[in-house]
Amino acid sequence: MNGYWPHADAQEARRFGAPENEVPATVPVSALLARTDDAAVTLTGVQVFTTGIGFTLAVRCRPEALPDDTTDLHELLWQGHHGRGTALMVGVELADGRRASNLPGHDPFAAAGDPEALVFTQGSGSGHQLTVEQEWWLSPLPPAGPLRVVVRCDVLGLPETVTELDGAAIRAAAEDVVVLWPWVPRHGLEPPEPPAPDLPADSWFARG
Repeated sequence: MNGYWPHADAQEARRFGAPENEVPATVPVSALLARTDDAAVTLTGVQVFTTGIGFTLAVRCRPEALPDDTTDLHELLWQGHHGRGTALMVGVELADGRRASNLPGHDPFAAAGDPEALVFTQGSGSGHQLTVEQEWWLSPLPPAGPLRVVVRCDVLGLPETVTELDGAAIRAAAEDVVVLWPWVPRHGLEPPEPPAPDLPADSWFARG
């Protein structure tokens, strides 16, 4: 067992984050996922590793888009401002029907022992009053076919949208990954989960 992912052995833990021993290949993607007159979510640059992919979502807004009780987009999205929980909802759906999201209750530890189970985790990020960028990690590599990225942000008025990426192009790029040296596990602790948001029954995120 390893300290960072207590339910996974050393080899399984390779899937729970971008491997530091690899130089990723890049799929040049830049997509506008959702927007209003005052806010937008974009996806930039898919990095492909042997065990999965990383991508960055950027949220930008005008001051008018922020709720009356906050002036900081970073606090609104990632610090559970005023008990709102998961403000920016992000989900993925593979061509074979496997799905995952950042809603509370999705347990990445559940993938331990199952190489086909999805790992979908939030990585590092940065932000300030009107801009936030956040990295995301998905493992394993998606199959050929559409990779759907679903986003929704009710507090900014951003509607629920589905954007398709090319799974075949992502798999082809994996052939160009450079492995620098043997992988070793990392160690650390995981943060607590935020509360679940209140969703309408017809939302993609409300489905199990």
